Amino acid sequence: MTTPPPQLDRNRVFRDRSAPMIRTLLLVALFCFSCLAFAVVAKKAHKAITGARPKTVAHSKGRSVARGQRSNAPDISPERGTAAAEAAQATLAETPSAPFLYPHALDPFFRAVAAQQTQASGPNALNTIPALASTVRVLQFGDSHTAADIFTGEMRAQLQGRFGNGGLGFQFPGHPFAGYRLAGSSRSQSSGWFTEGNKFTHLGDGDLGLGGISITANRPGESVTLSTTCSTMQVQYLRQAEGGHLRFTDNGTFISDIDTSVSQSADAAVGQAGGTSAGTMTYACTPGVHAFELTTLDRAPVRLLGLVTEQPGITYECLGINGAVAPLMLRWNQEIFADYLRERDPNLIVLAYGTNEAASGAGMNEEYVEQFNRLLENLHRIVPKAAVLVLGPYDRATRVGRGRRALWQTFRGTDRIIADQKEACRIHHCAFYDERQRMGGPGAMIRWVSAGLAQPDRTHLTGTGYRALAEAFYRDVLGAYKAYQKTAGDAGTVSRVYSFPADNHIDNSKKEIHHG
Repeated sequence: MTTPPPQLDRNRVFRDRSAPMIRTLLLVALFCFSCLAFAVVAKKAHKAITGARPKTVAHSKGRSVARGQRSNAPDISPERGTAAAEAAQATLAETPSAPFLYPHALDPFFRAVAAQQTQASGPNALNTIPALASTVRVLQFGDSHTAADIFTGEMRAQLQGRFGNGGLGFQFPGHPFAGYRLAGSSRSQSSGWFTEGNKFTHLGDGDLGLGGISITANRPGESVTLSTTCSTMQVQYLRQAEGGHLRFTDNGTFISDIDTSVSQSADAAVGQAGGTSAGTMTYACTPGVHAFELTTLDRAPVRLLGLVTEQPGITYECLGINGAVAPLMLRWNQEIFADYLRERDPNLIVLAYGTNEAASGAGMNEEYVEQFNRLLENLHRIVPKAAVLVLGPYDRATRVGRGRRALWQTFRGTDRIIADQKEACRIHHCAFYDERQRMGGPGAMIRWVSAGLAQPDRTHLTGTGYRALAEAFYRDVLGAYKAYQKTAGDAGTVSRVYSFPADNHIDNSKKEIHHG
């Protein structure tokens, strides 16, 4: 009997053949894991030796790194910082031969200042120029450089030290955004108000008044307070259908109730149509310090658009919004904006934009040029007697490269914006002031960081930097005014003295109240 052949064990054969392959894969995996572990250990060791780069840039007022250094942490020797500060101060101390481009565009402003001057009995060291008999108004619109009210606050102090304290002028009511403050005042608001306009990608209905920001309450008992020195107080509010009522007090004394509704007013048709308009209440008070309060009285919408406090002298008014661009002003309700701008009757409008526009791509440039030119045209149309001055953007630096090889270099987009603004000023008869050049030209921002005059983001200045640049700007304005006086002398123009309208006049214990 023949013995059958043994059966083939296929599983055993497969295991025998696959064993070398499995061993090879295991060795490859072990090698890769070892390489990865070595890389992690090496990276940690490198960071321990050199120090890791922070992931975010802190907006600090201290000194930061200069060009060529590869960390955002302040690491500047005292000698280097001192040398940079001295160089920046020397640049600012210089007197430019021609600080303004198209300087004759400022003549209407200088003419108004000259027309309002009165002869003082004897000028002193701080008041070599006679004070003003009435109010000359300067309004600066701008972005975060303006909103901080450090640059504008210094300009206000310098001008008012020469020409008289005209007050704060226009200001946003309450605290519409974090950090909002104006030197020479204190303010508060209750928790029931909400802000529109500061998030400028969502402007709501666009009824945002003169400054582009409003606060609204919809229930009784919500209040806004303001304490400052003035002889005139104006409340700017939105007149709207079924608007609520406000109670206005001064130093705790009842002055007037304000009806913000249009449904029962002379222009009831506006309310019936669901439209809105600019409302004002103007109050003439005894010169001195006042504590004003506005309180809502009913469950109805009340929208505050601005407060204005002034007195004889000069104002330098802060209308800045963080992150804003110049074309934003065209997105506000233009009828309401124009009404308030005419009522402010400014002698000089300053536009301080460009930092954020420079960050936009070159592909957006044609649209920006069209909108900026349209803005200048609108301002001249609304207030044709006002001078317009464009402040070019500051110098700016941007990070180039990655990792430890990254460097800070001058931001290229600024060149394009400055050129566009200069050309628009030429077309529309506006003056232009090159702030970047006044800082020291391209690359100045990097040097200013070393000097402690600019922040680590290489975009914003420190408080010291803003004040130093404002002082230089003030000297240039004053120098241009003196040059105007030499060439034009006393222009002899009729002064535009602030006066109250005759309608809606109420005599309240020697106080004047006007509702418009």
